[in-house]
Amino acid sequence: MLKTQNDNATHQTTRQNANHWEPTYIPRTDVVEQDQHYEIVVELPGVASDGIDLQVEKDELRLVATKRGTEAGSGNYLLRERRTGTYTRVFRLGEVVDRDRIDASIVDGVLRVRVPKAVHALPKKIAVS
Repeated sequence: MLKTQNDNATHQTTRQNANHWEPTYIPRTDVVEQDQHYEIVVELPGVASDGIDLQVEKDELRLVATKRGTEAGSGNYLLRERRTGTYTRVFRLGEVVDRDRIDASIVDGVLRVRVPKAVHALPKKIAVS
């Protein structure tokens, strides 16, 4: 079964990046089990595909996405609610997935990661004679 290590979807932390601290967010995520695969759906508003780093290492799928803000020019912010910074999420894969066939796409700020189940983890019908 696919498990997430970050269960609080609204949690914000900070991390040191170069010589400053920047916010790190845990993005809102759904994990859906289908017959042949798992689908991970992650909200990443304003993040382009080149701002996403998705890696499989050992038994983890690690997502790091960066959203950079646009400057307001020479004016001062009166209100600033749009998030900039880094989104991170880690998923434990276990032995039930085929790591070599994982694929991902992002459309309209929604990342979809398809994680196929390993052949040995798929249901198998046993004939009774």
